[in-house]
Amino acid sequence: MKKLLAGSALVLSLAVIAAGCSAADVVLKYSPASFTKIVGTYPDLVTDTTKTDHYYSITVDGETTLKISHDYSLTGANDIMIVTPLQPFADAGLDTSKLSAGYSVSGGLLELTADYGNGTGMKDTVTDSLFDSVKSDRTMLTYHGALDHYGIKLTNGKFEYAKDYTDNDKDIVFVLAADPLTALGVDVNNVSGWTFKTMQNEDGSSVDVLLKAYDLDAK
Repeated sequence: MKKLLAGSALVLSLAVIAAGCSAADVVLKYSPASFTKIVGTYPDLVTDTTKTDHYYSITVDGETTLKISHDYSLTGANDIMIVTPLQPFADAGLDTSKLSAGYSVSGGLLELTADYGNGTGMKDTVTDSLFDSVKSDRTMLTYHGALDHYGIKLTNGKFEYAKDYTDNDKDIVFVLAADPLTALGVDVNNVSGWTFKTMQNEDGSSVDVLLKAYDLDAK
């Protein structure tokens, strides 16, 4: 009888663990569809230059852009990048001679880069390309409850988008970590076009960031 009870307890424990894992993957299950709905409703957000430089580009204002490689094995450490005009950061004190891993400068643009390894092969859609990063490391995918956003982490920032763009006034958000920029000489309270804010991480800790948010209904 004791062996039977022990066996039953083990089965129950495994069921609870399995249920917990399933619940933890709700974000992974539903987040690609939310992104697909945004780019499907607003197809002009996306530019496909994969045949020439291997990237999809997503931009609302034609300036700050998310670039996503369709084949991580071809793009080295630059699989996903936030690319934005350099001048506002230079005006706020950025010392480009001090740029560290995760940053680069090219043609008047500041690039925040992220390397997710060699990926799992060439992808045919912008959604599959974006989510190849999550196959590298599940922790790259986040859910920000306060804003009802999903997010993909980069080395020194994050790309966030609304879980439901029809019920959110911040449909796409570019997030830059403030502390690394401060270490590069930037006065993070005075970067034109970006908003400085202290936010809560998913674990409840606080983090200082620069934000650029877009309401797609206002385009």
